[in-house]
Amino acid sequence: MVSSRDPALPEGESVALIPALIAAAVCAGFIRSGFLTLLFLVPLGVIVCGYNQKTFWLALAAAILGNGLLSLGLILSVQSVRQVFFWDILYFSLTALIYGWIMAPSKGARFLRFSRPFRFILGSVAEALFFFFILSTESEQGVLRNLLWSQAEAVTSLYISSSGADVVRRSLLEQYLTPQIILDTLRFVALRGGGVVSCLFVFFINRQLSFFAARFTRRGRAGMSEGGIAFFHAPPWLIWVLSFSLFLILGARLIKAEIPEIIAWNVLVISGVLYLAQGSGIIFYFLSRSSLPPFLRVLLNILMVFLILSPGINMLALGALALLGVAENWVPFRAPKSQGPSSTPGM
Repeated sequence: MVSSRDPALPEGESVALIPALIAAAVCAGFIRSGFLTLLFLVPLGVIVCGYNQKTFWLALAAAILGNGLLSLGLILSVQSVRQVFFWDILYFSLTALIYGWIMAPSKGARFLRFSRPFRFILGSVAEALFFFFILSTESEQGVLRNLLWSQAEAVTSLYISSSGADVVRRSLLEQYLTPQIILDTLRFVALRGGGVVSCLFVFFINRQLSFFAARFTRRGRAGMSEGGIAFFHAPPWLIWVLSFSLFLILGARLIKAEIPEIIAWNVLVISGVLYLAQGSGIIFYFLSRSSLPPFLRVLLNILMVFLILSPGINMLALGALALLGVAENWVPFRAPKSQGPSSTPGM
């Protein structure tokens, strides 16, 4: 499952100590910045794009150690929030290690070597399970639960205040848009693939911004680019997993079995994400191989970004890309076609 187009970091070069320590410091600073918290992995990604294996793992270890020392200092000075900083240390360390595995897998552990799209999926599943574990072990008055409740109250207040003088609309919003309903809806969606997709989105955004920052600083290496997705093919057997998960969802809902339904929904969403990557690969393949003028190529890329970021339209665009990926099970859009038996009998 290791892609030949998934470049590894060079190992024979010397360690760039100063860039590694700077990246670690910026990484630990971003996690406490508030606005840039979700982008704290970008400095590590820049090291991936511009330096070698030893420099990257030194930066990652220094970032984990630095964040741990900062958290320890805060724990000693603020005893009342000890549990919060414990989860902070664990979250930072786990997320950084997962991101490191996604971006720069070690050649030594062969059982952990997968192609990058599968590392994204498996890493996002591990991250989502970690969040669910925190929520399941936290008390009703825990910090994370209180934070989610305050955010839900803010959303409710915003929508109710936007109703203006419309008494009927205001009454309906107060009845059907309570903080508890919002949290229940979020829980329903998160358990059924939303949590995995959210973590996947965070990892993906950090990776893309890492590439952009590396190019901006002129540290990007050849091979560390988006070209790899143009050659990504989902496994032929995935179409059967997708089909079976649909039937399992329907069956689980009929017999009201929530746990099998949740598992089936996550399998369905993960399969859909892989086919979305395959559909995107088809588009990137034709854009990279076609003799389009540079201006038209840039215009098409901007159009794709616009479609993905436009509310409502983006769901149609992403659905179309996923269906395009599914269709490649029967129609060889790219040549040469991926090796392996057909995913359907008799084909």
